[in-house]
Parts: sequence; structure tokens; C-alpha cells
Amino acid sequence: MKKDTKSLLWGLLAGGVAGSVTALLLAPKPGKELRKDIADGTAGAIDKVQGIATQAGDKSAELYGKAKDAVGSVVTEIKEWRKQVQEEESQEETASVSGIFTEEEGLTAEAADRTDTILDTDAAAQK
Repeated sequence: MKKDTKSLLWGLLAGGVAGSVTALLLAPKPGKELRKDIADGTAGAIDKVQGIATQAGDKSAELYGKAKDAVGSVVTEIKEWRKQVQEEESQEETASVSGIFTEEEGLTAEAADRTDTILDTDAAAQK
């Protein structure tokens, strides 16, 4: 909550309590009845505050759970994305290194096939 809103709520609460007490004290009632009304009003206010506190606690626990799940799914997605990017970079580096090797040696796929064929023929002739 903003500070202004919180101050407003506290002011309204304090004003309500002060007004209630003033109304009770100025009402034409005997002392016993007045004390009973004050006790009943205080008990009712305590019950309401406890109910609000319980609701706030439940809501905050619910929001915490939702936020935790959302953060967990975002972290998982980022890890998967990072892994995918690293795999793609690794494949690009492998392709790049392979291309450099064949260019430096002057070998093409056709020349490599011919070399394999010659080696296979020599191996068969030697047996």
C-alpha cells in the first residue's frame, strides 16, 4: 500500500473508534449497560480485525505460491533456451572448424571419396 493510503485507513479507524466511544459515553444509559455496550463493541472490533488478518495471511500465502511457480517456470524456460543456444553455437563452431580443415588441406568431398576407394582397393589387393 502507498503511505498516503495507509495513513488514511489508520485515520479512519481512529476516527471511527473515537466517534463510537464518544457516542457511547454521551448516550443516556446507565453505567452497567454502557460498560456492556463498550465490551461488546470491543469484542466485535477484535473479531473483525482477526478476520481481516486471517484473510490477509491466506491471500499473501496464495500470492507467494503463485509468484514462486511463475518464477520457477521462467527460470526453467531460460535454462532450456540457454541450452538450446549453446547447442546451436557448438554446432556452428563444429561446422566452422570442419570447413577450415578441408579448405587448408585442399580436400573436397570428392577427393576424400576417391582416397577411400583407393585405400579400399589396396587393402583388398593385399589380402
